[in-house]
Amino acid sequence: MASRQLLALGVAVVAISAGGLTRWWLAPARQTPPGSRASESTGERLARMQREASLDDAPAQARLATEWMREGLRSGDEQHLLHARVAARRALLVDPERVDALKVELLLLHHDHQFQDLRDASRRLTELFPHDAFFQGLLGDAELELGRYDEAETAYARMMDLKPSHATYTRVGYLRLMRGDVDGAISVLKLAATSADPRDGDTVARALCELGDAYLARGEPDTAIEYFTVALSHAPGLDRAHAGRGHVLRMRGLPDAAAVEYRAAMTARPKSGHRAFLADALMAAGREQEAQAEYTQAFQDTAQDAREQARLLLDLGRDVAQAEVLARRELTRRQDVFTQAVLAYALVSAGKLDEARPLAEAALRLGTRNARLEYVAGLVASADGAGDAARLHLDAALRGFPPLPPRQVERARALLDARPSPSESSSPHARGHSTR
Repeated sequence: MASRQLLALGVAVVAISAGGLTRWWLAPARQTPPGSRASESTGERLARMQREASLDDAPAQARLATEWMREGLRSGDEQHLLHARVAARRALLVDPERVDALKVELLLLHHDHQFQDLRDASRRLTELFPHDAFFQGLLGDAELELGRYDEAETAYARMMDLKPSHATYTRVGYLRLMRGDVDGAISVLKLAATSADPRDGDTVARALCELGDAYLARGEPDTAIEYFTVALSHAPGLDRAHAGRGHVLRMRGLPDAAAVEYRAAMTARPKSGHRAFLADALMAAGREQEAQAEYTQAFQDTAQDAREQARLLLDLGRDVAQAEVLARRELTRRQDVFTQAVLAYALVSAGKLDEARPLAEAALRLGTRNARLEYVAGLVASADGAGDAARLHLDAALRGFPPLPPRQVERARALLDARPSPSESSSPHARGHSTR
């Protein structure tokens, strides 16, 4: 019975669209054995493995799927991920209980934003393989994206019981950051950095970037940029490290320098988020023509990510109705605070304040320190006539991380300038305003 269940899981993921990138699984690369193959490039090694792997050799196909998956997640190359799909499916057709191939299937569900399916599959696999921490981790990831934060914490605690490791500490640290416990996140993320294999520069560098993000959330950009810079010494060209440095430089009012960092991130790994930040920096530097070209390309790059496409439409002041459609659709797939905030953004932009208000409140419920969440809350509070709350949220958005796009910076400042100061709002002439 178990074999039949696993076979059904293994072959069910046949045609699902490309989506976001799983944050967590970037395992150390396999070491190249001594000999003539040591000079192979990654592409050459994968091509050789594909040629040598018999179609009915489940272990070989599973290893191939794992390698293709790893490189696909590193590079963002959808062709790599397609190869991973095919190889994993071949392995599972021969051996439905091939665990490493099942893991690739779960990662593909994550990549494609099929979070409910990921949750269901992961729960079944935690029952079938109760001592494998990986499945607990993916279950927690699914719960996180579905906005079930207590359930995610439970899954990560089980993972910690099974296997305290870099991957476990990273998850726990990120969840603490989401809950607004920045100091707690930093303490756990330091464990993640020290538990990473020092020979694996990429994993060490990513752990340092997690710490950089946490220090940005704590409002310490000078410390954050040190972590991003050291990360680059471990993994030269790492996109996350360049993007982090770009954030700090934007916050310092150095948009041209930030654009150099964001472009380096784009070169290392072309993705819509990096390109949008590059466009923001170019716009802030007054290089409007270059910025518009990057915004256009970023919008095209988000075709498979409804939430990011909706956000870009709203940032650029284009087609609010379409942004609302996209954000509503994405909320049926994941109910995390960031998706709730994007829908609230679309609704308040469309003048639907009554619908926007509870979503904006829900997006803030964890205490996550994020400029985007604060900006949306500020828009809603301003539209609601809640002057003190609007000022609080908009101030936090302007000081926060990641830096807002220039258009949103201007709007936040304009709303603040139009609001009376707290002393003014307490005067007899201003008491008619709601301050809830």
